[in-house]
Amino acid sequence: MLSFKFVTSAAGAAHYFEAADDYYGQEGHRGEWIGQGVSDLGLDAAAAIDRATFQNLLDGQLPDGRRIRSTQTRASKDRKGIDFTFSAPKSVSIQALVKEDSRLVAAHDLAVRRSLDLMESFVAARRKQSGLSFRERTGKMVAATFRHELSRAQDPQLHTHAIVLNLTCRGDGQWRALSNEDMLRNVKVVGAFYRATLATELRKLGLQLRETRKGGWELAHISDAAIQHFSQRSQEIERLLAARGQDRGNASTAQKQIITLASRQKKTESDRAWLRAHWLATARDAGIDLNAQAGLMHQVSSKATRVAMALRTVVKGQDHGREAANHAINFAVAHLAERQGIFSRAEVLEVAYGRAATQTTTGSVDAALDLAAKDGRLLPELPLYQTARSLNLSAGELAKDPSADRFKGHDEFEKLTRASWIALTMVARQQSQAQAEATVDSAITRGALVAAEIRFATPQARRSEIRLLGIEKAGRGAVPPIATATAAEALLQGAGLNAGQRDAVVMVLTAQDRFVGIQGLAGTGKSHMLSRAVAGIQAETAKLSERQGYRVIGLAPYASQNEALSRLGMASQTLASFLARVSEQRRLDERAIVFLDEAGVVPAHQLEQLMAIIERQRARLVLVGDREQTHAVEAGKPFEQLQDAGMTKAYLTEIQRQVNPEIRAAVVHAARHEVPNAVQVLRHAIIEVRQDAQRHARLAEAYVRLPAAERQETLIVAGTNDARRAINALVRKGLALPDGHPVELLHNVDMTRAELRSAQSYEAGQLLVPQRSYGQSLRQGEQLKVLGHDLQRNTLTAARADGGSVTFDPARQSMLRVYQKESAEIAVGDWVRVTANDKATGLCNGDRCRVIAVEAAALVLRKEGREGTPSTDLRIDRGKPMHLQHAYATTVHSAQGLTKNRVLVDANTKSLTSNRAVFYVAISRPRNDITLFTDDAGRLAAAMSREPKKFAALELRDATLETRVLRSKMDRFAALKLAAQLRRKPMPPPGLTGRATVQR
Repeated sequence: MLSFKFVTSAAGAAHYFEAADDYYGQEGHRGEWIGQGVSDLGLDAAAAIDRATFQNLLDGQLPDGRRIRSTQTRASKDRKGIDFTFSAPKSVSIQALVKEDSRLVAAHDLAVRRSLDLMESFVAARRKQSGLSFRERTGKMVAATFRHELSRAQDPQLHTHAIVLNLTCRGDGQWRALSNEDMLRNVKVVGAFYRATLATELRKLGLQLRETRKGGWELAHISDAAIQHFSQRSQEIERLLAARGQDRGNASTAQKQIITLASRQKKTESDRAWLRAHWLATARDAGIDLNAQAGLMHQVSSKATRVAMALRTVVKGQDHGREAANHAINFAVAHLAERQGIFSRAEVLEVAYGRAATQTTTGSVDAALDLAAKDGRLLPELPLYQTARSLNLSAGELAKDPSADRFKGHDEFEKLTRASWIALTMVARQQSQAQAEATVDSAITRGALVAAEIRFATPQARRSEIRLLGIEKAGRGAVPPIATATAAEALLQGAGLNAGQRDAVVMVLTAQDRFVGIQGLAGTGKSHMLSRAVAGIQAETAKLSERQGYRVIGLAPYASQNEALSRLGMASQTLASFLARVSEQRRLDERAIVFLDEAGVVPAHQLEQLMAIIERQRARLVLVGDREQTHAVEAGKPFEQLQDAGMTKAYLTEIQRQVNPEIRAAVVHAARHEVPNAVQVLRHAIIEVRQDAQRHARLAEAYVRLPAAERQETLIVAGTNDARRAINALVRKGLALPDGHPVELLHNVDMTRAELRSAQSYEAGQLLVPQRSYGQSLRQGEQLKVLGHDLQRNTLTAARADGGSVTFDPARQSMLRVYQKESAEIAVGDWVRVTANDKATGLCNGDRCRVIAVEAAALVLRKEGREGTPSTDLRIDRGKPMHLQHAYATTVHSAQGLTKNRVLVDANTKSLTSNRAVFYVAISRPRNDITLFTDDAGRLAAAMSREPKKFAALELRDATLETRVLRSKMDRFAALKLAAQLRRKPMPPPGLTGRATVQR
């Protein structure tokens, strides 16, 4: 794997020298200079790294005495370099270091060097001249590499620190600080390239590899159980190291020796001998045969043999390599396209490198991607350029927050094709076409205009979105109104609706379009509005004969939402179940009115399928949702697209949920994308606690201190599942519940359909639940335990509850749910959340229940009533793993749709889940009170202002969209020019000036 962190102190550089405990050399690994910039500095790449030179370069002082950065300005925050750490797979570390096989270490070193060559291609520098911003790809990196072989717990851990110094040499010979945004954006693809290159080198040595989940691999003769044996020991020693001085007396003799070694800066020969003996004993205990592949490796030990094998492999393996690369690209595209409408070249390569690592080379994968872009499997975006100035703004965000690239940037519409830049320059500078072409080409050459990243969409995704929009347009004016406007107004007399709710109901009753939408902000009374709409339809139906009357059907993404629709008088079911049942679809006719709740979280492929059914059956569809809340996990944002395309819609904007006027004002700001204003309104409700553990403890304490009745009306919202689990554990400890009972719980393993079809995606011990029966092989609803897989045949072998087993191909039988089993404790009084629908008990995914009894064979749960409905008691079997989780804290996605009097929010600014939509959902849950616990109050507004990176396939820039973007820029420029003329001020040309640019 590849991780990175910023180096902010030259004084801390001693760590790289003192921790360099090379197992093979008495003096340790002396470090190695790598990069095209090394010779330009006059450094000897073959010589050991001198500590003083290294520290001076970190401080920006060159060997000739020049200084490129001040050491006085913001010294504590100055980024002096980036530590990219390349870590070999654990099995490679074990084989290389315990077996003392230097060939594996050499393979790791070679993979690191080649990966740094790739990283060097992303090195750039900025330049400003006469107010203009330029960006130059220098391709000159200066990196100091230090190979280490020990973990903190003194386990074998082969890894290399590559410290890329914050300096590079421009074309004019000037040394300047790095522009590192491209390097950071490509960390994942470089990491995948390292793993794939290392795999290729190990296969050349004759080693056999086995694939693991998520594109990983290990040496075939070292099992996961053996690796875990080393890991468990390491975790135990880590705990002892963390508590050194307190728990040392609890350590075994071996553990004490390891702790002593960990505290030594330099290891003696006797230390190394003891460590190796200890490692060998651990390997034997784990059942690792370090000589298992010795025969294969011996066969390729001589250079002549390797050359001969390579020549034989060229002919035999080329077709297989191309086929493996092509398969890897197809998998990567299918995997990415399921979650995003648009994805980058780097994202495709990251997945494909991992998928093909054990079978082919990175070069073959690169070629396969180029072929996919040519043969129509992928639709490449038009080549786009953006100003260096706008790119530098993005780089500033990325420097403050390395995760910023995971969100949609402000510069999306600052990108134009070369032709559009020429057109804009002709207008802005009153130049001829030839002059404008010369201006733009010069800007590209000098780096004032910079090529944007290469992105793709799939033709299937674009066709789906085009069909969806076309179906809606074709349905305009296609149906008669349910009621006249006069009749609708009469029906709503005394209904207690506000203006927005009234408009929405009138629209439903009087619309002549087959598809209409209701865009309702959080807490605006959508349920009450729907109840009046259903009542109006029923009233009109009562005037007609039974054959002519209307039938109302409710659909929603989740079963818990269906319960709410049922209470409104609709026959309801989940959208997925409706789409799977042809008999239900055929019951629709021109008298059927379908309400789709939470339409904002429905992906494009499902909504297109539903709309096609509605059109075919001549029914009607009312989409109800909020485009500002979280989107679907799967690809697309069709509810937003339909609104923007002109679908008839009504707006609910009057917030009713929040009794507290300050919270209501903050929710309005968040809905308008005015997050800084929302944070300012809530400033008195913000508590800053920097460290995660302490913040979670503070939040849990605040919850536990509340009276029991108030706790029942309090919701804890966390951004991640890790935070949710940590907070739940702290709350349970603080509540001092009665002795808990051990249970086995199941949590869902998130997989795309591409992953579900591949045997490589599964791990031994996982539980599979078929969602339909497949002949005699798989039975719907049964629990199967994964025993293993055959990757050549793409088959899984799983154990049945009756002791039998079954082998099947998941590509042919892919309608599976995958779960991981975990041990937990549940006590009387615990609150739990249901995580899967259960027809037998009537429990729905998302239901909150209180444990009122724990019996030998069952849990007795009291299901929490909603919106005035009574609680119900039910029993679930303890004899098999249960779909439950502790429910004091929940994730934001699970909280969407919930309402409580008080909400406590864990607002971690460093989390990838922190964004505008998540913030809006979190703060719109409470009626009366909210407290936000954050790690950084100063960065809270910026972190929560980030826009989720969710693209529709039709947002990929093609000629049609480019024309619209250019027209918008032209119109904006004309407006600014007119305003400048009215003020009698000169109008700066857009984009290329480095000053005022034309905004969308």
